[in-house]
Formats: sequence, structure tokens, C-alpha cells
Amino acid sequence: MFDIPEPRLEVTEHQAGVYVCPSCHGTTKAAFPEGMASAAQYGPRLEAAAIYLNAQQLIPEDRVAEIMVDLFGANTLCSASVVAWGAAKGSELASFMEHIGKLLAVAPVRHLDETCFRVGGKTQWLHVVSNAALTHYSVDEKRGSIPRTLQGGVIVHDHFKPYYTLAGTSHALCKAHHLRELKALMEIEKEPWAAKMFCLLLLANKAVHRAREAAADALPERVLRRIFILYDTIVAKGWLYHESMPAFVSSKLRRGKPAHRPGFNLLRRLRDFKYDVLRFAENFAAPFTNNQAEQDIRMMKVKMKISGGFRTTTGAETFAALRSVLSSARKQGWNILKTLAAPPETLITALPP
Repeated sequence: MFDIPEPRLEVTEHQAGVYVCPSCHGTTKAAFPEGMASAAQYGPRLEAAAIYLNAQQLIPEDRVAEIMVDLFGANTLCSASVVAWGAAKGSELASFMEHIGKLLAVAPVRHLDETCFRVGGKTQWLHVVSNAALTHYSVDEKRGSIPRTLQGGVIVHDHFKPYYTLAGTSHALCKAHHLRELKALMEIEKEPWAAKMFCLLLLANKAVHRAREAAADALPERVLRRIFILYDTIVAKGWLYHESMPAFVSSKLRRGKPAHRPGFNLLRRLRDFKYDVLRFAENFAAPFTNNQAEQDIRMMKVKMKISGGFRTTTGAETFAALRSVLSSARKQGWNILKTLAAPPETLITALPP
């Protein structure tokens, strides 16, 4: 039988000796341990557990307080304490979060994505920059306020246009988005070119996987050239197909430029951003999809379903800071509670350069 010991709080009493000099009557008092700031307080491990339940498991503060009472008998703990502990820990780990951002800024490959959430009844945006080892979240009022510190390397995204304003970076577009759009064109619009492009992207991905398994760092030149030729041929056939179609009439009244069929819009993107679409075939460091960023940012949607949005921007920024640390710690294989209880200098040293 595998079981846990009965949960209970351990209380440690600290006593400080006081010495009075018999000659000058000066008083000398011994120092209390670091972090002991009041006559009675909760310890760092309990604080770390509460922050973990709130920021990692996304449990609201009042329910975290109930869990602490039920499990550990912390009868005087209230939800305001959980909020205060999270804010203090977020400020304490600010230097570690900044260090994560600096490492990601110069990483060879980064995944970018964004999602909306509610702060004080208004729409705000959570931006993520991540890879397999690190995660960095930031909060902003505008979707287009993307991270500007990235230097060189490849950025993987879903063709959000502001990402193309980042100078000095190469782009890799998420093929999962393209495959979904192509599948819709195949099943709904019945466009013949879509099935060929769908198969080409999957076959190119298989060729890259086979090359990696053979310990190669690039596709053979003839294979890569063949992929590009087939790609151009399929796009050209798609253009011919749409040129033969009657003019598209939208059912919605709209101003500005005339509307186009979904297939036309996708074709234009595939034509204008060919090298970004096929970046994974030229550069094995560039992944086929942007699933890493989508997995990292999905938790915000879970957070909204469980407890809704945030009351203040400060609370949202604290949550982003804590999630940056927790997500990076999990990717590094660190113990989460020990991470939350450790000083930021120790965490910065533990991260590989």
C-alpha cells in the first residue's frame, strides 16, 4: 500500500538571544533567520504550494485557501494572502524572467503566438515566445505589440503580419494551419489543386524526417529542388483554376477591396511566402508546425474557463511572470515547489547558457 502521511503543519519556534553589556549597557540582539519578518507567519514551502495551485493548476485564490485549510489545517489563511504571495513572488522572480527573455531573444528558433483575454472587463493580449526549453509570456493592450527583442534566428508563427516587421529574422509558417485550410478547400470547395498541395507538404515533411533519421543535416539538393518545382507547379495550377472561375460575389455587404474566395487568399499567401512555407525543408532547425507556442498559450484559455479574466493589469502581469517561470521550470525538469522557493540567482545559474 502506497500512501501519504497525514498532512499537518510543522511549527518551528525561533528564539533570539539578547545580550546587555554590563559596562556600557548597550544591547545586542541575535538576528532571526532570513525571511522571518513577523512574530508568526507561514513558511516558504506553504507559500510555494499555494502559488503552485493558483498559477500552475489555475485554481482560484479562494479555493486555494480552502485547500490549504482542508489539507494542512492552515485555518487562518485567506485568499488575500494567496494574492499577496503571488505578487511578491512575481516581483522576486522578475530578474529570472528577464533572463529567460534574453536567452530566447538570441535562440536559433523561437515559436510565437498570441491570444486574447479579459482584464478589468477589457480585452488584452497575452504574447508568448518559447522553445522546447524556455517560455516567456508578456501582457499588452494591443495584439500588434509583439516582442521586439528577438535577434536573428528563425521565428515560427501562423502568419500574423506584424511578425514580419521584426528585422533580421527568418520566418517559418505553421503548416498545421495550411493543412487545415487545404483540407477545407478539398472537402467544401472541392478545389483540385488543394489535394496536391496537401500531399506535397506531408511528403516533404516525411522526407525531412527520413533525412534526420539518417543523421543528415539537409535534404539532397535534387530532392529539395524537386519539392520547390512541384510547389510552384501546384500554385500555378491553382491560379489557373481560379482564373477560370466566375467572379466571386460575397453575400455580405462590405466596403473597400472586393472579397475573394478562401482558396484564392491561401494561394496568394503560398505564392508570396513560398520560402517561409518551405523553411522546414531548407533548414532542419525550423519545425513543421507552431504547436510549441500553441501548447504554451493554451493554458490561458483554460484559465478563462475556470476562473474568468483578471481584475487588474498588475494581476495579469504577475500571472504571466509566474507562468513564465513555471513553464520554463517544467521544461527543464525542475521540481516546481523547489523552484518557487529558490532565490532567482540560483535559478539563473541553473539555466544552461
